Amino acid sequence: MMNDQPKKGKQRFPDHFYNSITYVGVALSTVILGCEFFLFGIDFLSSSHNVYLGLITYVLLPPLLILGLLLIPLGAWWKHRQVLKGVGGGYRKLIVIDLSLSTHQNAILVFMLGTAVFLTMTAIGCYKAYNYTESERFCGLTCHQVMKPEYTAYTQSPHAQVKCVECHIGSGIGWYVHYKMAGVRMLLKTINGSYSKPTPAPVETLRPAKETCEECHWPGKSFNAIQLNKIYYADDPSQTPPWTIKMLLNVSGGKNGQAGIHAHMYYDDDIYYVPDDLKRQKISWIKAVNKAGVARIYRLKGSPYKEIDPPANKIRKMDCMDCHNRPTHRFEAPDVLINRAIAEGSISPSIPMIKAKALEALSKEYLSTKEAIEQIRFRLNDYYSKKLVSYYGAHKANIEQAIDHVIGIYQRNFFPEMRSRWDAYPDNIGHMISLGCFRCHDNEHKTKTGEVISRKCTSCHIITQQGSGANTQKDPDGLPFLHPFDSDESFKTMNCSDCHTGM
Repeated sequence: MMNDQPKKGKQRFPDHFYNSITYVGVALSTVILGCEFFLFGIDFLSSSHNVYLGLITYVLLPPLLILGLLLIPLGAWWKHRQVLKGVGGGYRKLIVIDLSLSTHQNAILVFMLGTAVFLTMTAIGCYKAYNYTESERFCGLTCHQVMKPEYTAYTQSPHAQVKCVECHIGSGIGWYVHYKMAGVRMLLKTINGSYSKPTPAPVETLRPAKETCEECHWPGKSFNAIQLNKIYYADDPSQTPPWTIKMLLNVSGGKNGQAGIHAHMYYDDDIYYVPDDLKRQKISWIKAVNKAGVARIYRLKGSPYKEIDPPANKIRKMDCMDCHNRPTHRFEAPDVLINRAIAEGSISPSIPMIKAKALEALSKEYLSTKEAIEQIRFRLNDYYSKKLVSYYGAHKANIEQAIDHVIGIYQRNFFPEMRSRWDAYPDNIGHMISLGCFRCHDNEHKTKTGEVISRKCTSCHIITQQGSGANTQKDPDGLPFLHPFDSDESFKTMNCSDCHTGM
């Protein structure tokens, strides 16, 4: 039987500290403390930051160090209880501190030094842990597969230099605690594999945009218009010249006749609505309240709130995120990505049928990224090597470059493991692939007096140039929209997204 009692000639501490529990605590805290000093040194001296180093140093190891330190006095208390019960031998006496005894002096000295070191490391550790858990690398890389789509999109976005917490948390301790608690729940779901695929959007508990977005952006600023330049390629860009469109987009939030798109937010009306679905794509009840307090209520035919007002807890006040719902985590459609790649020269427009075949390869559903890469390369190589044999032989380098770029596009925008891609997340800016503006601006939402929310194109933009090659039209006062590459005018009575799916 083991005897925890030391030999009296070698005893440096009081009797109660000589027990198995305290020994385990000393061993654990000593090992963890040594590891922490070593990892602290690496972190402070390293010019780069490793996500796993931070996770181990500031999140995983500190609780183990605290556990080890707690086991030391816990073991002494347990030993004292055993002695009082007459178990394990020893004298029945209270725990007392007597500084005239060298053993007690040693214990006090070790306790004071240990406390000083522990408090210093705790202060440094808390500071580093706070900064580490606020970093975009922690948010995006700690949970590989789960957050990979959002993190990849974030690194390519206009907000790539803005920390995740600036938008997802903002200032104030209340929201910090709220989101950290939500983060713990998400971590548990990640561990047990119960997370959703794809990640749900929109975020129901997202902080109001007025407290986050508007820390940097000012929707009320009276910019009159900005120019957009669009370029579109046909399925076979080697045979059909590109179609270009230039338009002025009236984004102003000004007043006195200068109000544009951002008038939704400030100078025109306060707007409230009730979404009929979780993705907020179907809206059947809208209320606009002007600055005089006069309300106009627009209802869609068949609305569940045709004759009654919806419950207050279902009503949402419109803010930036209702249109800019994918400001950072955008998964763009294949059609947009291929158009851009050809326009930038990453894919040669001289390759026959390159747009059609690239879209076909990108739009397929794959089980994994590995399978997608293999299949995209196989599909494109197979088409050109078998259907266009002579062209393939003479332009193999161009085709290989195009294939590599298509694969790169897939890796940056498609994530089959999380089922995340463009058609999983409607983008409400514009109205080409998703309903966007036409969720409300459809000539179908009406007041009881017959007033409608107009879908008139010139309410938001004016086309100043459009066409292809020598057939390009120009007019600074505005042109009626022409549909690229065909003369069918059915588009005038349809939503763009009825045909344009992004593929």
